[in-house]
Amino acid sequence: MTIGLKKLLRIALGVAIVLLAQLAVPILFEWKIDLRFWIVVLGVTITLLVTNFQEPSKLAINAFILILCLGSSIALIKPVQYGLDEEAHLANAIGLSDSFLFKYSNETLEDYESVFLHDGIRNQENFRGDDYWYSVEHKKSNIKGTPNAFDNPAFIPGSLGWNIGRLLSNKVYISYYLGRIFHVLAFASLVYAAIKLSKAYQEMIYLMGTLPSTMYIVSNYHYDYLYYGASLLIIALLTNILSGKILVTKKVSLLYQAFVTLFIFSKFPLVLAGSLISVLPGKYYDSKKTRWFSLGVFSLNFLFALLYSGIIPMFSSANPVTGSSPGLLYFAKHPLPIIRTMLSMPAVIVENYMIRPLHYVSHQSDTLIAITTLLVFSLLTIIVMQTSFKLSKNFIIWTLLTLLGITFLIIYAITGDPRVYSPGNILVGGVQGRYYYFMILMAPILLGHFIQRAFKPQKFSLQQSNTFLMFLQSSMVYLNIFTISVGLYTQI
Repeated sequence: MTIGLKKLLRIALGVAIVLLAQLAVPILFEWKIDLRFWIVVLGVTITLLVTNFQEPSKLAINAFILILCLGSSIALIKPVQYGLDEEAHLANAIGLSDSFLFKYSNETLEDYESVFLHDGIRNQENFRGDDYWYSVEHKKSNIKGTPNAFDNPAFIPGSLGWNIGRLLSNKVYISYYLGRIFHVLAFASLVYAAIKLSKAYQEMIYLMGTLPSTMYIVSNYHYDYLYYGASLLIIALLTNILSGKILVTKKVSLLYQAFVTLFIFSKFPLVLAGSLISVLPGKYYDSKKTRWFSLGVFSLNFLFALLYSGIIPMFSSANPVTGSSPGLLYFAKHPLPIIRTMLSMPAVIVENYMIRPLHYVSHQSDTLIAITTLLVFSLLTIIVMQTSFKLSKNFIIWTLLTLLGITFLIIYAITGDPRVYSPGNILVGGVQGRYYYFMILMAPILLGHFIQRAFKPQKFSLQQSNTFLMFLQSSMVYLNIFTISVGLYTQI
């Protein structure tokens, strides 16, 4: 059997999954050969035609192609504003394109209002259909007043796509979909860079970079693409250090903190992860001065984070990341809501993120959930069993405390949103599994240390490692195809 025939069979299998995926959903079977169907088929065909699972050296480019092609397909077929928090993030992207660098006290984003009229979730009473959507044209925003906050650079990809759309056409929908696709492109580039950078943790980076839940989030106007990408880059560099592949030099320390800086614009509490590189045993540094240099750079980074987030206000009207939270004193007296929410973290990660990638659907597919659960946790188990970093006791303790602190700050920040928490509630609502992405990435590093010491599982040979890499890639490609196909038939 030739390579060409193998690829044709893979493409045929992919298209068959797209056609037959509705059998995995409790709906009447009917052929739906429309534009959205052909967009998915095109994405599937290009992905399977270009990727090469046999070459381990192609892992990074394979991930890039998978994310770009299938992620762009998701971006094009997903209904307008049907992404998590997309309404708020779209406004930020349009605002950045119209009032570069600063937010002003009096901004009217006319294009956002045009999109809102086609928002089937938040504007059901005055919803305007496809005839309106494909004809509405750009309008100039009204930007006045004084600066009262920074525009978030995390929305540069969406803003760039939006402006390129303006250059190509006066139609709003062109800009809208290009903005989504540029978010996908940005994330694909970050995953590619993380895999190329990694010398000891590529499998986990690939898995978390191509997880269907991740793909569905980054295909929106959403700054989590930057949170995820920064997490992958930091983990790649940190595991290079822990494996002894590189020493911590001043250059490495600066690079690590540069990656941490990306958290300032996407998930502020994760800035604390910048401290992890400063608490390693001495053998990981090229000199004693480097540890203090690393700690100093982290301190400056943390100060910048406090300034940018508004905790140390630079604008008189700036709103800090904690919003209208009841405050630390309140939770010192009433800690149980946060404690309960922290204890629910594993269940939230599994239920809300790992195994349920589809949101705003008419029906859930039990088949998809079962396959995703079995496959993802089987892959995670293998990765954990093959991960063996020798960690010092102090590093483990500090890492656990840091992750605990990050978790607390994430939950505390959400208490400032009156939609999900009011004083007296027994739990903090709105805490989603995707917030714990960095913790999931750290889990095999910590668990692998204890499993290696307790059970000493046999390490893969080079051939076995390559076989697992092929299985990992093919399984994630087809899992994504199946997920997108189910979404094609069930998206509201």
